[in-house]
Amino acid sequence: MQALSGDLTQPTPSPFDRTSFVSNPVSKSNAAKSESKASDSVSEPDAQTEFVLDVALLPSMVSPESLTGKTVIVVDVLRATTTIATALNHGCCGVLPQSTIEAARAKFKLLETADETQGRSLIGGERGGKIVEGFHHGNSPIEYTPEVIAGKHLILTTTNGTVAMEQCRLADRVLIGSMVNLTAIANAVLETAEVTVLCSGTDRLMTSEDVLFAGALLDRLAALREENSIPVGQMTDPAFIAHNHWKSVESRVASGSRSLADFFRNARGGINLARIGHNADIEFAANIDAVPVVPELDLTTWQIQLADS
Repeated sequence: MQALSGDLTQPTPSPFDRTSFVSNPVSKSNAAKSESKASDSVSEPDAQTEFVLDVALLPSMVSPESLTGKTVIVVDVLRATTTIATALNHGCCGVLPQSTIEAARAKFKLLETADETQGRSLIGGERGGKIVEGFHHGNSPIEYTPEVIAGKHLILTTTNGTVAMEQCRLADRVLIGSMVNLTAIANAVLETAEVTVLCSGTDRLMTSEDVLFAGALLDRLAALREENSIPVGQMTDPAFIAHNHWKSVESRVASGSRSLADFFRNARGGINLARIGHNADIEFAANIDAVPVVPELDLTTWQIQLADS
């Protein structure tokens, strides 16, 4: 399996020039100019809309209150969000993220006693990258084949990703992002004014693979917005850092000197996984757009399912 999609074989000029970012509300005259060029499927931005792109490099850098009313994209490339997208793509009915092992076991017991879910639930997760004792599965996306997960609910607890989701309790919308569903997520927030990418990190520390996803998403989103005559938006400082990190890596990948999976292997999360024999997961997680789905966390039921198309 190739680690990169074909669109990265040639480096592309970045649509991001921080000095040209829209930092003020879109003027009515600019909106009018955009209308004639915009796709019929894309609505005209509101005249007072201000588009802002932000990145939280760690969950500890935001509070639930600071994300109130915003659209948040949670990412844990290695591996929770990659696994969630893969499981749903393979027919999983829904993923119920839990922040602790105890909560996961309690949720599984609850589902197993309910008539409608009895015998149709699996419990999966890890601590320190290794499967939790007594669980059906770990946190490897490769484990969740259609034969394993189709038609079933997955209760999932991980060291980083499912914990990061707890910061999003007051958000307006929460999507689950990874490299494998990069473009699908970008399209899902094409017209969203305020977008925050929440990086899960590794063991409460910043990790490169999540930051790379954030930068790649901003890059893809900017290109799509330009194509549709939508203002790209104003980048915050962390977003600018993430985007620059991605462009640096993208150029080296395009030159053929290293693969994206190579960069993942040398990131904090990748080093941990390689040490315990999960190189295949690293390769899988580097396959851009291999799983074109949009998982969305229902903030009422706390269940992740595929977003309505």
